[in-house]
Amino acid sequence: MKNVKYAVLGAGNGGQCVAAYLKLKGYETSLYDRYESVIEPIKEKGGIELKGVSLNGLARIDNITTNIKQAVEGADVILVVLPAFAHEYIAENLALELKDGQVVVLCPGSTGGVLEFKRVLKEKNCKAKIKLAETNSLFYASRVEEPGIGVISGIKKTMPLAALPSSDADEIISLLSEPYPQLVKEENVLVSDMSNMNAVIHPLPVLLNTGWIEATKGNFKYYYDSITPSIGRLIEKLDAERMEICRALGINAKDIKESLYTYYGASGDSLYEIVRNVKAYAIVNGPGKIEMRFLTEDVPMGLVPMTELAKIVNVKTPVMDMTVELASMLLERDLRAEGRTLEKLGINGMDKESLLNYIE
Repeated sequence: MKNVKYAVLGAGNGGQCVAAYLKLKGYETSLYDRYESVIEPIKEKGGIELKGVSLNGLARIDNITTNIKQAVEGADVILVVLPAFAHEYIAENLALELKDGQVVVLCPGSTGGVLEFKRVLKEKNCKAKIKLAETNSLFYASRVEEPGIGVISGIKKTMPLAALPSSDADEIISLLSEPYPQLVKEENVLVSDMSNMNAVIHPLPVLLNTGWIEATKGNFKYYYDSITPSIGRLIEKLDAERMEICRALGINAKDIKESLYTYYGASGDSLYEIVRNVKAYAIVNGPGKIEMRFLTEDVPMGLVPMTELAKIVNVKTPVMDMTVELASMLLERDLRAEGRTLEKLGINGMDKESLLNYIE
């Protein structure tokens, strides 16, 4: 379906790789970022050079811009490849630019992305009849060596997609099936939201290796070195809380071990062992500081909404709560207040039954 036109919103690691991949696949593609300092170096290069395990070559993006209206004009599919804390901003700025028939996919939605997006569009009086969906992860393990040079080090074998309402998922997957054949239908957005593996696997290794991060400025392999046997066991305990929330909500989600097998074909008896069987993780260095997305995004936009959903079904989350509080203390920020609360998700006051009815 080469006549499908894409707009990629966000020119970070994921956005540059997604835009380059789509262009090299033969699709008309625009790339947007609100920061001129991000866009200008890409313009100067004449596009994005893509390297790695996927397509390779210079992708001459059709429109590279800081003007969101120009980026999405005429686009069939709008892929929002941005940190979760930017979703609200994008929804506010898209609300009056969207046209009937357009598809918006958050890649990924983190926890509650589509719910928050829908709330904002409604509050901003968006009248366009669009389809709205989210993936629960990015399509690739990717990074940018420098502006305009992207590297895809691993492609996920399967990528679930959930829509709101759920009945829209099949049509969206069909539209995206040629460039992304790994897409499969997720039962609903709650399953997608509760399948946010970044919130599970990222915060604790940062928090429990703070001294090492600050001493070495990230001079170690993040997954291989910081997820030790004991830290791996604690991550599994946090993941057990997530699975308990899922059971109470009556939804089926994979645990962290099953998810890594689904994404990468990696297996093992413990999380510590499984991580070392994910080849894409081998090149991922540690963060240079603790104030980065593994805490500033994955805690308020990942763990906080999970603990909020837990309130609806009266599930206790001591490990998640401890992680949120420790991250808040170390960063000297109230990540719970910054995070996706039930009110920000547009579901405040709902019980389990009304929530499940709302997402179908």
